[in-house]
Amino acid sequence: MLQAFASVFLATSALHSPALAADPPRAPFTGLKKTIAVDTFQATDAVGGTVTADGMTAMLTEALANDGRFVVVERPGLASVQAEQALAGVKPETAAAGGGLIGASAIIRGAVTKYEANAGGSSMSLGGPMGSMLAGRAGLKSQKAVMEISLRMIDTSTGQVISTSKAQGTARSSSADAGVINPFSGATAGAGAFHNTPIGQAGEDAIAKAVEMIAAGMHNIPWSAQVVSADGGRVYVNAGADRNVQAGTVLTVYRQGKVLTDPSTGAVLDVEVERIGTVRIDAVRERLSTASVVSGGAPARADLLKLD
Repeated sequence: MLQAFASVFLATSALHSPALAADPPRAPFTGLKKTIAVDTFQATDAVGGTVTADGMTAMLTEALANDGRFVVVERPGLASVQAEQALAGVKPETAAAGGGLIGASAIIRGAVTKYEANAGGSSMSLGGPMGSMLAGRAGLKSQKAVMEISLRMIDTSTGQVISTSKAQGTARSSSADAGVINPFSGATAGAGAFHNTPIGQAGEDAIAKAVEMIAAGMHNIPWSAQVVSADGGRVYVNAGADRNVQAGTVLTVYRQGKVLTDPSTGAVLDVEVERIGTVRIDAVRERLSTASVVSGGAPARADLLKLD
């Protein structure tokens, strides 16, 4: 008498990239680091939905953080640029509630606009007996995946789109795998993290190209920081060694004035600012610097500091 049984096979897969000569290590970035936030990617169900969106958001955030030219503000799920603008205009009496969040100079909003899981490839497999409830399968597959992403860089002080770009990534997989196939439903049992899949690898390739585009776009956004406190001629700045601030740096102080919005859409068109004076950095800590007034009036909490 035959007895029903199910066999579970281990599934293994490996993604391979063509052998490339290692790039020479880049010299440490010594310029002032600008702050940047990554909003949650948009991805339709056709390109993986939430799994792809979350995976791409995490990979872009990690890539920018590891790049060394930015301070990355992890803030997935931003509702709108207005939330970032509200941070910049926090009043002193309400600053405690918002003080835990660091305002970003720019927000990156991305979307997966194209994904082809099988842009090319071949496979060979060997199945088990046709009559069995669960047929074992072993095979060798070669697969090419292509992903395209679009990015928008938004200046948080005005809500304006500073730059747009597109990047395309590809990945090839060569896998020897064994799985469990239900011959009636065709379902396959398997597992793998997003970044180890062809779509994840293609996304990582696209992100590597996108980082350079983002760096180029950030040239159009001036470096900025804010006054934390000004007490007896000493000015405290919310940027320190973490952003490569150096003693002796002279910054211009601006105070936000009227916010000009479109009456029909409510979109921010421009923000009037008043030049207050200049300060010079005297001492630098990890995430804070102290400065003294060089010219003009006394700064106040939340005043904007720019490197002109």
